[in-house]
Amino acid sequence: MNPKIAMKNVDVGYLTETVIRGLSLDIYRGEFVGIYGPNGAGKTTLLCAANGLAVQRSGEVFIDGRLLTWRSGVGLRKAMGFVPQHFEVDPRLPISARDVVLMGRYGRLGLLRFPGRRERDLLCKLSELLGIGHVIGKPFGQLSGGEMKRVLIARALMKEPDTLLLDEIFAWLDREMVERLMDIIGDIHHGRGLTTLMVSHDVSTIERLCDRVIWMEKGNVIFDGVKDEFLHRVRG
Repeated sequence: MNPKIAMKNVDVGYLTETVIRGLSLDIYRGEFVGIYGPNGAGKTTLLCAANGLAVQRSGEVFIDGRLLTWRSGVGLRKAMGFVPQHFEVDPRLPISARDVVLMGRYGRLGLLRFPGRRERDLLCKLSELLGIGHVIGKPFGQLSGGEMKRVLIARALMKEPDTLLLDEIFAWLDREMVERLMDIIGDIHHGRGLTTLMVSHDVSTIERLCDRVIWMEKGNVIFDGVKDEFLHRVRG
């Protein structure tokens, strides 16, 4: 089986800082992979390496067999839904939750094309799925943390992606909201046959959702294997 994402001896970072050195791994279609580790371990950098949003200094990244470069990355990212940990908007700006969700569609639409009936129908379906219909017309910067996270998930799904990249999406949410979002993410992953990479420092969310875990510390992968073995190691 050919990997969905293949990284070969990759050095990656931001600006002048190299965060990860010599990373090689394969992610296969349909996997739900947890990326675990403490703050500063390189988890988010690994996620960004998978979609070309970090500075790749050496090595190669392939998506569906195509080499990821700054040129090819624009096209390859159209099939990737990315939910960042932070997406800050000044609450005074007139940017609605609807505007944010529709941003996810612009890469598919292309230049000088505007959302039409297909986009409106998809927006309605995602609003119902994620329970954001009551906030879709409100300023995004004035939403609660849980509402923002669900809007950003809808934004990622507006691409109709085959790959979903999630960066600490459960952070700073109350347990009830975490449980609700875990159900939604699990259903979306399995129902749509996605390949999902999820950054998390929380063992319980990884246990609930993932089938494979990549454990990172100080920019290095110290474990890459099935969830049960990871749980045995982390819990002693």
